[in-house]
Amino acid sequence: MQASRYRILGLVGQGQFGKVYCASDRRTGQLVALKELSHQRAPTHQFLQELWFIISLQHPHIAACLGLEHIQTGRYLVMDYCEGGTVRHLLDQQDSLRLQEALNLIIGVLEGLHYIHQRGIIHCDIKPENILLTLQSQGWHSKLSDFGIARRLPLAGKFKADSKPSTFTGGSPAYMAPERFYGLYSPRSDIYAVGIVLFELLVGDRPFHGLPGELMWAHLNQRLQIPPEIPEVLQTVIQKALEKLPARRYSTATEMIEALKQVRVNPQIQSLADSIIVWKIPDSPPENPSPLSEANPPSAPLLLDHTISLPSVQHSRFPLSCIANFPYLYTAFGQSLEIWSTPQDSSLSVQQIDIFSEDEIKFSEPILAILPMGNGCCILTQNRIHHFTPFQRNPKFLLNLSTIKSLKNNHKKSIIYDNSEVKDNNLTTLKLASSQDLLYRIAIEPESRYMALAFSGQLRFYSLTEKFGSTCIKPIKRLSFSVPQVPEILFLDRRHLLVIWLNFKQQNFNMLRVYTRRGIPIGNLKLSIPLKQLLSTPQPYTLLGIGLDDQPQLVLLRLKPLSVIRIPLSSPPTLACATPWGYVIADQQGKYTFFNLEGNFLGNYLGPVSPQAMTPWGETGLAIVTHPDQQGYLHFVKSINFEQDL
Repeated sequence: MQASRYRILGLVGQGQFGKVYCASDRRTGQLVALKELSHQRAPTHQFLQELWFIISLQHPHIAACLGLEHIQTGRYLVMDYCEGGTVRHLLDQQDSLRLQEALNLIIGVLEGLHYIHQRGIIHCDIKPENILLTLQSQGWHSKLSDFGIARRLPLAGKFKADSKPSTFTGGSPAYMAPERFYGLYSPRSDIYAVGIVLFELLVGDRPFHGLPGELMWAHLNQRLQIPPEIPEVLQTVIQKALEKLPARRYSTATEMIEALKQVRVNPQIQSLADSIIVWKIPDSPPENPSPLSEANPPSAPLLLDHTISLPSVQHSRFPLSCIANFPYLYTAFGQSLEIWSTPQDSSLSVQQIDIFSEDEIKFSEPILAILPMGNGCCILTQNRIHHFTPFQRNPKFLLNLSTIKSLKNNHKKSIIYDNSEVKDNNLTTLKLASSQDLLYRIAIEPESRYMALAFSGQLRFYSLTEKFGSTCIKPIKRLSFSVPQVPEILFLDRRHLLVIWLNFKQQNFNMLRVYTRRGIPIGNLKLSIPLKQLLSTPQPYTLLGIGLDDQPQLVLLRLKPLSVIRIPLSSPPTLACATPWGYVIADQQGKYTFFNLEGNFLGNYLGPVSPQAMTPWGETGLAIVTHPDQQGYLHFVKSINFEQDL
């Protein structure tokens, strides 16, 4: 597609008539979906039919057609890009939806259906695969797609409730209303399909299964069985939407919308609105069961190899931190950097290795943060950036931040830590600073050849070279911004830097900008996800996001092509860690939750309370720094075998 206006970024799915790609406009950078319409699967009349439908339909809950791309390699519809995938993706992921979100999704689908029904169009293929998801600040926003088999009613103009259905065959048997198997369709046929999707969102499974013939018999004859755990007001809505006779169903999409809106204000539903829907309902439910209770309750204790007491940190105003650059581990507390290592005995397995302190390095200023760099680490203090390796023992000075005038002025007028004191049992404690308190941030390229420095209003790029055994830094480029907020920065790979402004200009969206390692801008991206932090991961072009405390969630953000996985959480995490095998989050009470690389839940464990820092250790272990009361501890978690432990 070299002659195309669009640059393909990746394959995102397989449509009914061909592949669907994520692409960017070469002129504007806008993300779009390119929907292939192959001549073999989509004859010209079908192609023109779908094109006519989607061009004529303009509604917030319908995926819009932005144009037509007809080149030598094929025909493509240029569509809205929906980064959340489809409702099927949600259903494939356990515990991924709250009750309020599920109801809002269905109401959105019904609003889109009301719009097309008023124009005499029946979708005829409502199913999770044809409901796309895009992100807004309040959560998922649904959009109807795939009008390839949609039909117009013979009666032109607005739909009337008493209009006669017309004959038509085609669709997905698992979601087809009984009359559809006889070639009949009407708006109530679409409403029946929405009822199946609602059932599936609340239960995690369809009400009927089997081959097409078995599905036909079930839709026509099998009695609907709704799990008793579903609240009664919702059972009533599902039952009416899935009546066998069309006349007994909701007569219009608007009627079902009003019924669901009444459900939303029901006191029982309001009390469960933020509950995560647990789709795996046990065969023998416990007393007072509910599929809308806390997902994934804590289970086994986290097994620790050993625990080491750290020097007193009771007077530290700065966060404890640790990073691993195996076989070395670095912990920072106050003005001290301590280096831990394993015996140099390759015959020992990771589980058999004891760790011991090699050295403790003192700095003239408190350590704000540490980052991996080459075979050592990069140490950030208020006025200086150092590089340290265990082989040199003496930290190497990289950059004097006090010489940067604009950053120096920010230091003078800002407080980098919270001085507020809290009285507790006659002891005075100090609130620890967080990464959000830092007046600058740096990112190190994976091969440690480039560095970026961000602070209020500026972004600077540097090259790093080795000279006479020391790391030298050389300025490359300086960029200025009108936004005073200090952005998060991280390298996506050895060539590209990502700059992130969370809650950009207080407008409830995140601005992401990509630059080359030499400061050349590549593109922008807006995301309406309420986040307080984004972390890099070992997976290429994948970020791990932490939601705000009032919207606890874990977010997996894949940038190439763009896709978002949201994992609702029952409580806000205080700490997150990305490892080569998955993700770990922890809260202050010592609840550690594990997910695999796809965001699927692996297990809950109870471990050390008050975690301050966490890093991968060995192949599948963890190192955790905690700070309960006035004492710090370094804990080592042994390798976890999830299949065995769970």
